[in-house]
Amino acid sequence: MKRKTFEQKREEVKQLTETMNQSIESYFETPEQMAEHLAFMMQFYQYSLRNTALIQNQFRGARAVGSYKFWQEKGFQVQKGEKAIQILVPNKTQPKFKDENGKWKSIKKATEQDKELIKKGDLEKNKSELYFARGSVFDVSQTDAKANNLPDNFPNRWLEGDVANYQDMLEAMKKVGNNLNVTIGEPLEELGAAKGVFYQGVDGRNNHIGLNPRNGELQNVKTLIHELAHAKLHSTPEKHFSLSSEEKEFQAEMTAYAVASYFGIDTSDYSLGYLANWTQGKELNDKAKLLQEVRETAVEFIEIMEPELIKEQEKKINGEKDRVVDMIVNERYLLIEYDRLNQTNNMFVSKNKVHEFVVDKLEALAEEKWRNLYYDGKITNVDSLKNEELKDKEYIEKFNHVFRETHALVDMDTLKEPAILIKWSENNRFEPNQLLSYIEANNLVERLSVNNGGEHRYDKTRYNIIFPKELRDEKGNVVLNMDRLDIGDGHYINIHHQVRTEAKIYMSENQWQELEEVITNDLIRKETKEVNEWAKKNRKKIESEMEM
Repeated sequence: MKRKTFEQKREEVKQLTETMNQSIESYFETPEQMAEHLAFMMQFYQYSLRNTALIQNQFRGARAVGSYKFWQEKGFQVQKGEKAIQILVPNKTQPKFKDENGKWKSIKKATEQDKELIKKGDLEKNKSELYFARGSVFDVSQTDAKANNLPDNFPNRWLEGDVANYQDMLEAMKKVGNNLNVTIGEPLEELGAAKGVFYQGVDGRNNHIGLNPRNGELQNVKTLIHELAHAKLHSTPEKHFSLSSEEKEFQAEMTAYAVASYFGIDTSDYSLGYLANWTQGKELNDKAKLLQEVRETAVEFIEIMEPELIKEQEKKINGEKDRVVDMIVNERYLLIEYDRLNQTNNMFVSKNKVHEFVVDKLEALAEEKWRNLYYDGKITNVDSLKNEELKDKEYIEKFNHVFRETHALVDMDTLKEPAILIKWSENNRFEPNQLLSYIEANNLVERLSVNNGGEHRYDKTRYNIIFPKELRDEKGNVVLNMDRLDIGDGHYINIHHQVRTEAKIYMSENQWQELEEVITNDLIRKETKEVNEWAKKNRKKIESEMEM
């Protein structure tokens, strides 16, 4: 994140607010959006005024409510821990009559004789009566429905999504709250569909912002800036009572949009709908002054937040640098796990980590046949690996033999030039997990290609390029995974031929230059050797020609 000047921030905020203000004035709902909203709301029962009041009292802002069964039938599940909204459900009692023995029975159980007596008035009868029972419903925001399951213009539609460096953003916004003497945390009540609320301090309490626990990261960031704007602009009695609700919501949401946009967080669709809903068709007194206060507040928030975010970003960068340095210094061994085909998982490990890996893996090899393997022409008990310290080349060779089908181990402190790690090959000149210098492997493949070509066959081979630690790429990678090489099929002369054709684009500039330099030096060495051998062989002829 590059620090901007105060003037740059002010100009950027001005452009953002002017663009949004123009968008509000031209905002309209299309016939398709209105039809979609109407069709969505037609699914829900239209409650009485009494039940509507009950619902709003328990879960303010509820617009789309249904029973637990209703939501299940729609394909949604009520979230665990959600509290039901209680309503009154009208019911009727069953009509009853008193039989000849004086016992009350349902009219459904009356015999034909009973019905005649009831009709004559000889048996007493009670009519059906209306009564109210308690029912439970849930708002759509209490279910696992996603925002895209709702109409675009649904009033309670929420923002979904994650925010990069979310915790750092929260801490930066909390610093804004500290400057305003505002605490931030849980709400003091059920917020219902509201995303957040600013509680003005009374009776010695601090001003407080409560965020709806149903919010996701993106919604929390936008809402918190919105409520902080209320705290900054509307917390005094003068401001609170002199501005209309529309004017206060205009300022709060415009500030939230400007600050979020400055930090690369897009809330434009949500903010535009929110602002249009509150202000279209309403008269805002002195809109220019309202906007000027928005801009000043947005720049003030940015001035507080930006240094905090830059500081946290620098901490993370420095921490990553320290981690890489520590990895290079202390974790000298590269442990490679073979995945499918040419893929690998690679990590730098310490001596202790290698030992832990060996112990865990060998304990998992329950079958006796795994306990003894041929190593260097003789049987080796692999359990001995558990007790050997990682001291020298022999231990690594033994490791690479025992775990050759799944893993490889490379001592990166001894690797001073690019190398080829053979995963497997059909040619018996190569062994699984064999580590060769790039030049050695390249020249060997070239000789085998010529020989195999004469025999009209080819040997399938899989390998990886391992670079020294000093040549790691920008992501810290030192392993380049290659596609299968078919030695002798005539497609590639040698390894470098394949690398130049298929893999150059996947490595860093330094890695490629190193490979080119290694190949060039080898060519010079070969030519020098050939010249020297020719000169030695033709020494007498050369000397006689020089005498003439």
